Amino acid sequence: MVYQRVVRWGFLLAACFAAVGSVWGQAGGPQVVQLNTSDGVQLAISYYPSTVRPGTPEGKQVTPVVLLHDHKDTRAIFGPLATLLQTPPENDRDRPSFAVIAVDLRAHGDSTKQVAPNGAQQNLDAAKVGKADVYAMARIDMEEVHRFLVTKNDEGSLNLNKLCLVGAGMGASVAANWAAEDWSVPPLAIGKQGQDVKALVLISPRWTFQALSMQGPLRMRPLKEQAWMLIYGTEDNEVMSDIRRIEKQLKQFHPDSDGQGAPRANDFVVLGLASKLQGDRLLTKLGGDVNERIVNFLLENVATKSMPWSARRLRTQ
Repeated sequence: MVYQRVVRWGFLLAACFAAVGSVWGQAGGPQVVQLNTSDGVQLAISYYPSTVRPGTPEGKQVTPVVLLHDHKDTRAIFGPLATLLQTPPENDRDRPSFAVIAVDLRAHGDSTKQVAPNGAQQNLDAAKVGKADVYAMARIDMEEVHRFLVTKNDEGSLNLNKLCLVGAGMGASVAANWAAEDWSVPPLAIGKQGQDVKALVLISPRWTFQALSMQGPLRMRPLKEQAWMLIYGTEDNEVMSDIRRIEKQLKQFHPDSDGQGAPRANDFVVLGLASKLQGDRLLTKLGGDVNERIVNFLLENVATKSMPWSARRLRTQ
């Protein structure tokens, strides 16, 4: 009788472990997380974990992608792209699965509450966003997202050293300026604390948006040498002018061949689409093909490459 109970419990335990193991490899819905910034903004994000088991060598090579929306939009705009990044298609199960973080920047979506140290609350309105707010997005909001990524890195769910940023319109300005902040952090004796951004995908970036200019990021040679993709609608002359200005700054750092004449990876792409649409609306109207192009760019330049993983320390703000 005792023997039968032991056998029965053994089968039950084996079934439980098998069930837990089967979860990995299957994509689930996003996890909604609230982050609290240093200035009291309740920042909402959606985290799409990779289908790779955390803590494994494969988990420590998962590429994280942060998605940043346009002005007066929300993280929901990136739902199809986030799912595509997280879940390899049925006919390509060997394709790497990304870990994705879609952010509602302050005053947008579910990130409209700010709590003062004395407990007083105020509502933030996207229609009233000014220079100080946009500057805070690129510094304070993104540093809180970085803190979240450090925790996921240290549990072995992703490799922060392979960080990719995708931004549309306002989000493109936030992405480029925070990338410059990231690359300005030198490695310390205690370990790596920055220089993590390895690819930027900017959809309809403007040379200047409120307080944020491309001038600062494009002064940093190490950042310019990372992988860049620019996407825009060609039927808007003002946006096209800004794209050409950005392209001129980047092109010389991305030659078609190396010093020996061998072809280099296609790490600088300018994708012009025959449309008046810009920013997030390019994704909603032309999303399928554009999303595929973004995923392939990130696969080629980051996700399929092995990069060193290390435990991290939270950096001070």
